[in-house]
Amino acid sequence: MALAVASAGFVPDRPDLGHRAEGLDLADPAFFADSLDPAAPRLLPPAAYRTLAFAELEDDAVWTRSWLAIGLGAEIPAPGDLLPFTAGHHGLHVQRAAEGGLVGRFNKAQHGGCRAVPLQCRTGTKTRCSFTACGYSRDGAVLPAGREGPTPAMHQYLGLRPERLLPVAARAWGPMVRISLDPEAAPAEAPPDGLVARSGETRRAEYAANWKLAAQALAEGERPEHAPDSLHLSGHLATGEVAAIAVHFPNLVLIEARGETCAVILQPTALGQTLLRIGLLGRDGAEQGDLEVAWTAWLAEIAARMAPAVAAQAALTRPEADRPLPTNAAGLWLQRCIAARVRARPAATDTQPLYATAQGRGC
Repeated sequence: MALAVASAGFVPDRPDLGHRAEGLDLADPAFFADSLDPAAPRLLPPAAYRTLAFAELEDDAVWTRSWLAIGLGAEIPAPGDLLPFTAGHHGLHVQRAAEGGLVGRFNKAQHGGCRAVPLQCRTGTKTRCSFTACGYSRDGAVLPAGREGPTPAMHQYLGLRPERLLPVAARAWGPMVRISLDPEAAPAEAPPDGLVARSGETRRAEYAANWKLAAQALAEGERPEHAPDSLHLSGHLATGEVAAIAVHFPNLVLIEARGETCAVILQPTALGQTLLRIGLLGRDGAEQGDLEVAWTAWLAEIAARMAPAVAAQAALTRPEADRPLPTNAAGLWLQRCIAARVRARPAATDTQPLYATAQGRGC
């Protein structure tokens, strides 16, 4: 039996065995080739939006090798405050340090082998779990520190000795927080100048669309300009107002209009589902309008932009889906970035198990 096949139990990802699904080698450059033609941009084959094997490939090539946006610095203003974020299959958190800096760590629990929810763990869907904070559970809200430091609720993330947890690079990026699981990652691009969080609040909205479809829908625009890890476009809101759009690979979309910026952080919660963490930013020193009015307008704009992504996901999920669907400039750029990272990832050569019982070692 191939280990890449999803099962009800815990099956470890094995990059050395390759990433295959629906009769295709998902890591082969040929899998991407037809979708990267600028003369006829179209979506990747349906397997890229509906198979666990491609999600495993993205974990190996994208989520563990890129600078990820996870939230606003204003969400964790006080020492000890903790912001959870699941990156691919890895449960992480960032905590505000006593001196004001940021400390990133892997969560205490990473096993993902919970047998209480066998239809969710390791089948491409995050599960709501009140017990642990592993890489297969859905993140809760920000945890504020208590008067005497970490609260009991933080134990599932910190354990008894948080200084012994595997570290994660965490950086303030303007008003936002970005992390990288790759210790050799190059520095992230410089953030936009002058942006500040309008409040420490973020709101969440979830849509039935793969994260790649969500990103391209949110970044609908034209006249693209490329930077090393970002794409900049011009466009219009549903109301007709002019907007400037920036996509920072892989999971941050900034939409600037009406003198403010809506920051949308994308986080896959299932193969065909994406959670959007949304924050509102403004220009430092600029006068801002009513915050609740702004929220209402931006959430409506996001819903309008996400409608095509939801429709595309429904079409790609059908077993008979084989007709190539078109994509926009942002989708073409995103697919090129993913293909480049798949090509650049280190080859998996170590096939030995991380753990083995005495019986398994022949002792």
